[in-house]
Amino acid sequence: MLETCPRCTSRLGPPLNSGRQVCANCGWSSAKMSATRAKGTSKSQPALMQLLQVCGRIVQRAVRYAISMIQLGLRQLRQSQQKKGLQPSNMVKGLADRLSSLEQAIPKEAGVSSRPWMTPEEAFISLGGDVDHPNSVVHSLDGRSRVPFSRFCQYRQEDEFRAFGLEMNRERRHIDKPWLRLLP
Repeated sequence: MLETCPRCTSRLGPPLNSGRQVCANCGWSSAKMSATRAKGTSKSQPALMQLLQVCGRIVQRAVRYAISMIQLGLRQLRQSQQKKGLQPSNMVKGLADRLSSLEQAIPKEAGVSSRPWMTPEEAFISLGGDVDHPNSVVHSLDGRSRVPFSRFCQYRQEDEFRAFGLEMNRERRHIDKPWLRLLP
């Protein structure tokens, strides 16, 4: 016994005396298919054909829409190229000019300001560590060593800092100035 119609999902009433259920909304019936097979095949065939025709029209319209959008895009592309007067030689020349201007904008040698001196705390942070988190570690350039901040501060040799991509200045360290900076 069903509560809702399988065709339109409206609520079904109580079964009839014969035991079958009928939907008051769409006319669906729970009658056995063997008794109404001859009627069902003749009615379902046109319904199937109508469904296929509707699906065919939907697909046809979708294809037409896609083709028209592609044509519109191509038309706009042609119009923009005609307006700008771009030809392959002009385009290459424009790109070459832009590249040369970018190359000239690059400084010849990085100045001292691009590599500021840092304290060990600042250097640890710039390498991706967190000085406030005790489990935070930084990795050396080759990836072989992982060092927490407490051990990082104990380093004294230039080679130890160079492994992390840092330059050390002993003179600045002795006069209590920031003494680490990134290698060029």
